[in-house]
Amino acid sequence: MKVEILDTEKQLKDKWKNKIIIITKSQLTDVFDGKQDKEIIESLKYITSNKIETFDDKYLATFAFDFAQQEGGSRLEKIGLYSDFKTFAIYVAQNKTLLAEQITKRVDKGLDFAGILISLISSLTDNDYNKLENIENELNKIEDKLSASKSFESCTTKMAYYRRMLIRYKHHYEQLNNIIDFFSTRLELFTLQEEKNNYFILSKRIPKLYSEIVYLREILSQLRDSYQAQVEIKQNNLMKIFTIINAIFMPLQLVVGWYGMNLIMPENKWLYTYPIVIAISVIFVIVTLVVFYKKKYFKQ
Repeated sequence: MKVEILDTEKQLKDKWKNKIIIITKSQLTDVFDGKQDKEIIESLKYITSNKIETFDDKYLATFAFDFAQQEGGSRLEKIGLYSDFKTFAIYVAQNKTLLAEQITKRVDKGLDFAGILISLISSLTDNDYNKLENIENELNKIEDKLSASKSFESCTTKMAYYRRMLIRYKHHYEQLNNIIDFFSTRLELFTLQEEKNNYFILSKRIPKLYSEIVYLREILSQLRDSYQAQVEIKQNNLMKIFTIINAIFMPLQLVVGWYGMNLIMPENKWLYTYPIVIAISVIFVIVTLVVFYKKKYFKQ
């Protein structure tokens, strides 16, 4: 099996057998017929998810490969594959050199066409347990903040961030699981026992990772409920403060309304009327505050 990076159209003509050919999206029309293979070209050109489809006796797979996790890598890249998993494979990638290095390593180990794909997908999830563990640790930190009722307002942004992240992971593992299910009825595509072992390991790993995502989403849901409870408690405390203020000043407002009327009252002619009213008002406020304090109404 030979790995080739396609630079010109004539390199590929009638030479698919026992080859892995790597092209870019701009070379799709050089390899496939623009009319007959329009659906294939569109699927390889606009990669939106991890999937695998059947075209007669050929298969089309798309997946994201994280070159940053590999030696000499730099970024996450969406990769397309068109192959019969027996005699040829055509990979579509922007960074052809890095992909050729990754595939060559697997060819040197003796892996065949289907085994190489499973190995590439397996490498995507090698460090995922650590990633999910880090997410769980971050969620635990958010829980500590909520429990302490300190700066819990800042948790909303983080919870929204991890919610979006977990949704992406959920879709990612669901799609990878579909690819794994595809091979479950086509184990004959794996010619080596090592390839079958890699497949069985991956077939168990993906569901476990998916279960971990479901667990983390449940934790996040509980954190959101806890945050909502904290918000409601804070709102209740504010309402309690407003109630206390109203309880103190409503009687005083009655006095203000009473003496604000244009009526001639006997006590208005008395020299000490206003000082006495002021003193009674101050005493009322102080007594009310003392009563509320003893009743522990001011405690949060």
